[in-house]
Amino acid sequence: MILTALLVGFTGVGTASAATLRADDFEDGNSAGWTTTGGTWIVNRDGSTRVLRQSSTAANALARTGAISWRNYTVTASVRPESFNGMPGFAGVVARANSTSNYYALVLRPDDTVALTRTVGGTTQTLDTARFAVEQGTWYRLSLQVEGQRLTGTVGGVTVTASDGFLHGGPAGLVTTWTTASFDSVLITD
Repeated sequence: MILTALLVGFTGVGTASAATLRADDFEDGNSAGWTTTGGTWIVNRDGSTRVLRQSSTAANALARTGAISWRNYTVTASVRPESFNGMPGFAGVVARANSTSNYYALVLRPDDTVALTRTVGGTTQTLDTARFAVEQGTWYRLSLQVEGQRLTGTVGGVTVTASDGFLHGGPAGLVTTWTTASFDSVLITD
């Protein structure tokens, strides 16, 4: 303890801790603070808990929260894909969503892959992908970290990475395309 205090005093370096920018488990029964576009978003009861559910398989759907000034952060959420309407359907988390058609995403796909993607002007490009068994109706914990140009996504012990400097800041969020899904336990930290 004394050594740590001395090191901080002499070097100005201390231990870093992540600050929570936003956390939502939807137990309050609403999605206040979220802006949704496309799809049908509603807070539903799911057993003994509440979740945010997107129930349209025919739309690109995005729910965003946060500020356009957010740059370097991690968004983590529990994601349960429920029904895929074929490829290129997916469900996942997004970062730097400076508009409804510009964002980075970590998504689960029905072809048993997890992908790190960049969407610009509504066109999606895969930056990295890995094999990952995806089952409809199963919960997965996805985490997407954006720091400078470094992008890192993790799910179930699988990691995908990329370096991309196209998008510089924006809110975090949740996304589905041609897929219904539920989301819970969202945590965004700096």
